[in-house]
Amino acid sequence: MTKKIILVGLLALVFSAVQAQKGTTVQEKLDYYNQEYPQEKVYLHTDRKYYAPGEPIWFQSYLTAGYLHEPSPFSANVYVELYSDTDSLVAEKLIFSEGGFGQGVIDVPQELSEGNYVLRAYTNWMRNFDQNFFFEKPIVVVTGSELERAISTTNRRIDLQFFPEGGNLVSGIPTKVGFKAINSSGKGIYVEGEVYNSIGTRITSFNTEHDGMGLFTLLPQKGESYSVKLTGENETYSLPKLENEGYGIQVIQRPNQLRLIFRANVSKPSTGRFKALIHTRGLVSHTIEVDLSKGEALGVISTAEIPAGTSHITLFDENDRPLLERLVFIERQIETSLNLDKSSYKAREKLTTKIKLTDTNGDPFRGMMSMSVLDMDKVIDGSPEQTIYSELLLSSDLKGYVDNPMYYFNGENTEAIKHLDLVMMTHGWSRFVWNDLMNDNYPGFDFPVELGVSLEGTLYKESSKKTESSGKVTLVNNRSFPPLILEAETDKDGRFSFQNLLVYKSDNLLLKGKSSKDKDNVRFEVDTLKERVNSPLPNFKSVFSQEEVLEKEDFLQFKKERDMIERAFNPDSLFTDLGTVMVEGSKLQVEREDKQLKEKTAYGRGTSAFDFTEWSATGAYTNIFSALIGKFPGVTVRMGPTGEPTVVIRAGGFTYPALFLLDDVPTDAALISGLSPMNFSRVVLFKGLAATAIFGDAGKGGVMAFYTKSADGISLSPEELKNSSTMIVELPYTYDQPREFYTPKYDVQKPEDAKPDKRAVLHWQTMIELDENGEATIEFWNSDDAKRIMIDVQGLTNSGIPFFINKTYAIGKN
Repeated sequence: MTKKIILVGLLALVFSAVQAQKGTTVQEKLDYYNQEYPQEKVYLHTDRKYYAPGEPIWFQSYLTAGYLHEPSPFSANVYVELYSDTDSLVAEKLIFSEGGFGQGVIDVPQELSEGNYVLRAYTNWMRNFDQNFFFEKPIVVVTGSELERAISTTNRRIDLQFFPEGGNLVSGIPTKVGFKAINSSGKGIYVEGEVYNSIGTRITSFNTEHDGMGLFTLLPQKGESYSVKLTGENETYSLPKLENEGYGIQVIQRPNQLRLIFRANVSKPSTGRFKALIHTRGLVSHTIEVDLSKGEALGVISTAEIPAGTSHITLFDENDRPLLERLVFIERQIETSLNLDKSSYKAREKLTTKIKLTDTNGDPFRGMMSMSVLDMDKVIDGSPEQTIYSELLLSSDLKGYVDNPMYYFNGENTEAIKHLDLVMMTHGWSRFVWNDLMNDNYPGFDFPVELGVSLEGTLYKESSKKTESSGKVTLVNNRSFPPLILEAETDKDGRFSFQNLLVYKSDNLLLKGKSSKDKDNVRFEVDTLKERVNSPLPNFKSVFSQEEVLEKEDFLQFKKERDMIERAFNPDSLFTDLGTVMVEGSKLQVEREDKQLKEKTAYGRGTSAFDFTEWSATGAYTNIFSALIGKFPGVTVRMGPTGEPTVVIRAGGFTYPALFLLDDVPTDAALISGLSPMNFSRVVLFKGLAATAIFGDAGKGGVMAFYTKSADGISLSPEELKNSSTMIVELPYTYDQPREFYTPKYDVQKPEDAKPDKRAVLHWQTMIELDENGEATIEFWNSDDAKRIMIDVQGLTNSGIPFFINKTYAIGKN
């Protein structure tokens, strides 16, 4: 006889500004964990998955916090890394996340070989937890070369794992047993086999249903042991050890409800009531009293009150000890629509896309999204295998790798729901362990939330290893507007720190140090290294399928055509290529072009330039202006008694003060004079009409533009980084400056429109905001020959609901 479970109800947990108490009950401890250890998740939406060397990987970052997946107000730093299939770092970026959203691009290096790569993203705060939950996405680089892969002949054993529903096999309790079979590279494979008891009697048979997964039902008998033999294999696999006493669960999932059956087989039935918690990412939706005094209890739960995503049903005894756990997935998507303004388009005609999001009541959602539009005849990609929806609600809460997670959300596939439950049965959730939670074993705060870039270092006495306490350090960013000037005082150990800085790679940071007596006789050492995260990557890299190998020929041919067009219509790219094959008779031309590059500035070409990188005597000078004496005709440089420079640039009958630029930013001579000459790569001179035509009255006295090695992309040596009271700082981690995706506009005819348009990515747009009506309008132009396009939209509402839209349109006229 069964007894219906008593449903206690919905308990909504919210973040509180009040310090949480650890408490003693499961709910109190879970509440404490959620408030004190909010989980951040990162997702990267990329323009596609398949790339050729030299192509950019465009992406938008989505950073969420807590069980509601709301845009994170915490971390500002998102680390993005590209790894090879040997786990070696290929490229890395630091992305500024503002209110949970950021954007960036990684250029695929030209020298990369064909193969599978991994795009990984995380925040510093996420490093406090299991690094298996860092975001990871497979990226494939296609070159056309044949892949050389070693085929192992010594270890072809199939890895076959068994997962009893609830966690244990208990005698006398009928149990569904999920299984997963994978090969040596971690891919799910088809198997079939039979289950035998200890005396070799066949009990049941089974076979894979999807991606190496399947299940069978077993009624374990006391004192027995069970094993499995696969068809065509000699290996024997043992099922988990049988428990003579214990508890079991059976979950029957229907469209709008969960049917839960709890069973017990114990010699001494408990006199207390058990309880089951249903929670999603730590948010408890139901607390259920379970009476197992008669050995079985039944309950029916409406899924309407359970949040979307991976949920957990955990049974606890009267002492709050976890007895079993079962995962279920609750799917719930918001209403989305995407419409084009026409059914077909001419070459280079404008396409207008309208997107709308509402809930089931028709109320609009506000949020942020990104969109990729691909010409499906020029790319290998199909519909995305991974989206923000599958990542936030499924993959990010499972420790194991889920292959092609979007398969499970294909509404046209009637088997997808059943196969998704196999994923639930064969994966464990381990963002925290119940026993650790109940025993107050919480993660440490070794990696704090980063609200910006940090700059730390030590101030020393000049030519000494003694530190300067109570000294003053001034930080100047003359590329920001208005210029940023901050001051810090050194502590007793000479340490100084600037935190939460917004610094981009193009910025120019200068440090000026003073002793406690306001003297310049000090020097710096700046901390430049960040501990690298060396977490193992999941083994989801696989060889190309035969279909992909066939498709890549067209992909590479279209890429070759685009490169030829770019060389023909872009003089800069043509010059770059020719520079590597310049014939001997063109030596004068190379020298002339090299001179022009040295004279080039953001304001145009200067009158003349001096290159310090090719001058070995720079280190003999303590002041850059002293090094310039006699270097420019018509320029007089005098040094005052205290080292202050006076510069006169003769270009007519009048003398006016010279204008000084540091990395294209106006500044004063004193600041430049304080920098070590070893910091500079070149100085460009403007005088006469060249100066006034560009700088107006400010350039009447001539202009000296100083360029540092860091601005010209030249790394400084360790000695150059620390032996001056004024120094230019090169931080290893500064924000990547957002780049704008180029998309042509053909509304007005321009000379450059003569260039053939063979784009593979017709459009990529980030930071698209949904207005108060839940709507957004995006416009882009067709290429010369696109016939079939795929629009991939992914985003997050302000309330933390992930969404995706993926549609393919035939837009061309045959």
